[in-house]
Amino acid sequence: MDNILISKMQDEDIEEALLTEQSHNIHILSKNILKEDIKNKNYNYLVAKNNDGKIIGYIGISYVLDSADIISIVVHKDYTQKGIATLLLQEIFAFAKENNIQKIMLEVRRSNLPAQKLYEKHGFKQIAIRNNYYDNTEDALIYEKEL
Repeated sequence: MDNILISKMQDEDIEEALLTEQSHNIHILSKNILKEDIKNKNYNYLVAKNNDGKIIGYIGISYVLDSADIISIVVHKDYTQKGIATLLLQEIFAFAKENNIQKIMLEVRRSNLPAQKLYEKHGFKQIAIRNNYYDNTEDALIYEKEL
């Protein structure tokens, strides 16, 4: 997809970023959590904007020393399968390299096959399972990528 701008999330981006979650009828982060996280030096949130300046996706990580965790990555339903998630991941990989981060971890629902394919395509390997992690009904698959 052409003309996608990736930038650091600002306070004024939060409401629109959360609309990406709503497009999938999911709720990952609250407005208050995002407000606190984007001020924290151990977090990095990025937004993807289309050429109209509309936020069409976001990614967030927490990091300490040489390790990072992807907290969330969401692309608006109208923009899935267009390479937006890949762009966001590539920006996080570049950030990780600049900050001497050696590994990135994440968790994903067992039922979220498109996300699993995306992560595996980018070198993530499944390393563990958290049984009944989501709402005590669905397993979380734990993935890791060594950089």
